[in-house]
Amino acid sequence: MFGFPLPIVHWLVQFGIGLLIIAMFIRAIASWVRIDERNAFIRFLARLTEPFIAPVRRIVRPVGVIDLSFIITWFLLGTLQILLLQALPDAW
Repeated sequence: MFGFPLPIVHWLVQFGIGLLIIAMFIRAIASWVRIDERNAFIRFLARLTEPFIAPVRRIVRPVGVIDLSFIITWFLLGTLQILLLQALPDAW
């Protein structure tokens, strides 16, 4: 069977979801240290991560001042990444 010289799909899944998780982490840290939401970089991170966080936020409400939607989305993305990487055939 012919395989790609580089496992492109594997790389895209691993680094694509990994970048989303890192963006969520940076956004969470920025909210804790009160970096202004009008900052261009923070707005970019919000636009990138909000489509993944918003559905969870509609289901899970904040507990006091803690927004659990970030943690739950982080866990779901990590689980999705592991499942997708395990489902891919070798050399993909």
